[in-house]
Amino acid sequence: MRKSTIVLLLTLLTVFILTACTTPVENVVQTAEAVVTEQAPAIQEAATQVAEVVPTAAAAATTVAETVTEPTEEPEVLPPGCNEDLTGKTIKLHQQAGKEGPLAAILGQAFDFATKDALAAINSNGGICGATLEVVFTETNYAAELEIAAYEATRNEALIIFTYGSAATIVLANRLNEDKILSFAAGVNGPAMYIPRDGYTIGAVPIYSDQFAGFVEWLSENWADVKPAGAGDQIVVGVIGWANAFGAGATTPEAVAYAESLGVTVLPMEEQALSPDADVSGQIQNMVIQGANVIYNQNLSFSVAQVIGTVRALGVWDSVIVGGVNWSFNQDVLNFLGDNARLANGYYGVVPHATWQDSDLEIVQEAAAAFEAGGYPAAEKTNTYLLTYASFFAVRDILVHAINMVGYDNLSGETLLAAAIDMGVIDARGAYQYDLQDQYRAPRHARIRQWQVQADGTLVDVAVSDYFELPDTRPPAP
Repeated sequence: MRKSTIVLLLTLLTVFILTACTTPVENVVQTAEAVVTEQAPAIQEAATQVAEVVPTAAAAATTVAETVTEPTEEPEVLPPGCNEDLTGKTIKLHQQAGKEGPLAAILGQAFDFATKDALAAINSNGGICGATLEVVFTETNYAAELEIAAYEATRNEALIIFTYGSAATIVLANRLNEDKILSFAAGVNGPAMYIPRDGYTIGAVPIYSDQFAGFVEWLSENWADVKPAGAGDQIVVGVIGWANAFGAGATTPEAVAYAESLGVTVLPMEEQALSPDADVSGQIQNMVIQGANVIYNQNLSFSVAQVIGTVRALGVWDSVIVGGVNWSFNQDVLNFLGDNARLANGYYGVVPHATWQDSDLEIVQEAAAAFEAGGYPAAEKTNTYLLTYASFFAVRDILVHAINMVGYDNLSGETLLAAAIDMGVIDARGAYQYDLQDQYRAPRHARIRQWQVQADGTLVDVAVSDYFELPDTRPPAP
C-alpha cells in the first residue's frame, strides 16, 4: 500500500514538470492548481506514509547496528573437577617393595598387577586433570637396608612413596617427616605413624593395636553368641605373632590396657618363626594350658596356615575362637592350605575394607574385570590386589584437591598432606576410607568377617558384623 502511494506521488510530480515545459505559464498554473486540488487527498496520504516510513527505517537501522557485536573467545574447558588443564604433563609417584627374594615369593605380585591396572583405568579417564599418572618402582626385597637405599635414591624428586612392609614404615618414618614426603604404607606401625602426631606416613589399614582392640571389643559384646562350647564367661586371649615389629604390633600397652578395661585377659605373646617350616604346636599348647579360649594371629600368609593346621591337629579347634589381623584374612592363606582350605572354616578376620564378596560395589566389579582382563593367576586374586587397586583412586582425589588448592606448580609432599588433611576422610570409591581427622593417619573402621563353608562345599568370606569404629590405641603423643 505504501509503495503504490509513493509511486502515485512521483507520477504526479512528473506530469507537473512535463506540463511546465510545454505549456504557457498561465495554463501551467491553472493546470497545476487543478491537479493539486483533484489529487490533494492522495498526496496528503502519501506524505503521511512517507513520514511514517522514515522513522521505521531509522529504527530498523538502529536495531541492525545493535545486533552487531565484537567477536569473543571461546571459554577454556577444564577437566571435570579441576582448576587447571594439565594435558601433556606427567605426575610421577614412587613405589618400593619386593618382586624378588624369598618374602616376595610368599607375598606374591598382586600389588604390582593392581598398580598397573589402576593406572591404566585412571589415565584412560582423564588422568589427573589431564596429566598422566606414572609410578616408578624400586626393588627392595622387603629388606630394611634396601628400603633406605631406595628412598635415598628417589627422595629428591618424590611427591608420594608407596611402601608395603612394616620394616619400611619404621625405618623411613623419620626421614619422611624431615623431608616432608608423603607415604602410603600397607605395613603399619603405631609409633612410626603417630610419634609425632603430624607425621607424613598414612596407613592403608588401621594400626594393628587398633585392630586387636576392636576384635576384643567385638568379642566382649558378642561372647554369648560366639563363644566355643564349654567356654566360660571369662575371655582369655592368646596371641601368636612373628618375632619382629609386625608381630608385636597388636599387643601394645595401650591395646592390652583397653582389653583389660573390658575384663578380658591377654596372655603374653607367643613368638612364631618366619619360616614355612616352623612348628607352632608348642606355642598353641602353651596358650591352651594357660586357659586361652581365643587365639589371635598377628602374622600372615603361610604362618596363619600353620596355626590353623596345628589347632586342628591338636583337636582344640572347637574349644577356641581363632582369628587375626586383616592380613591374616587373605586368599594367600587359603592358597597355602590348598586342598585343605576348608580347615579355615570358622576363622575370623578384622577387615577394614571391602572384599571380593562385596560384588555390589562398582569398585569391586571394576577391579574384578581388570583382574580377569589381565589374565593373572587365580592365586593372586587377593585382598591385596583389591586394596591396592582402590588406593590409587583415593590418591588421585588427593592430587586433584591439592592442585585445586595450591596449583600444579606448588605440588609437594607438604601441600599434598595439607590437602589430605583438608579433605579429612578420603574415600577409596567405597572400598575403604582413609581418616585424617583429629591427627589420625589410617582408616578408623572395620568389620568382622568369617570364612564359612557353603552348601556346595566352597569356602566364602562372610561379614558377621557391620562396620564399627575401632578403639583408639595410638601411642601417647610426646
